Amino acid sequence: MTKTSDEMKDLVEDFIKVTNINYEDQTEKVREKSNLIEWQFRVGTNVIVSKNANRTDRIHLNVNMRFPPDDSKLLVMKNPSFSKAVMDISEICTVCNVGHQWVKDKENIAGLAIFSHVDEQVLNRVSFHDVWDNVARVTAHIQKILRANFSGFAGQSNPADETTEKSMYG
Repeated sequence: MTKTSDEMKDLVEDFIKVTNINYEDQTEKVREKSNLIEWQFRVGTNVIVSKNANRTDRIHLNVNMRFPPDDSKLLVMKNPSFSKAVMDISEICTVCNVGHQWVKDKENIAGLAIFSHVDEQVLNRVSFHDVWDNVARVTAHIQKILRANFSGFAGQSNPADETTEKSMYG
């Protein structure tokens, strides 16, 4: 049976609550800025779960990695280590069936978004947490790729972030 946007939001909030991770309903904040998002939760420090207005059939789960300025200086195409990291990251995302997008600030790479979705037809606790765990695992693997390619690379300001370093059922 087809789920409404509000039904999906209520389900997702219940699924987030069982993790005991702090979250915030950012729907009103987001609506003030844009009508592209119907609802949004920020979970922990870097996970966003949202429902786009132009997609009635799915919810999106994003992990947003932001890089400190010292790390961003390393992430330039003329750096052979970066070219290798880009290929490795692309490969792991393809294999694990998640999307990724480099976030730019002017000419600098300021971050990386890792994302996936859950179709509303199969939106239940297990499918939601499977997608969450998959995105979290890929994010942790990407951090390892970046650290392996760049000595001293922080990867994110809080590498022990509760939303990517533990299983949702742990």
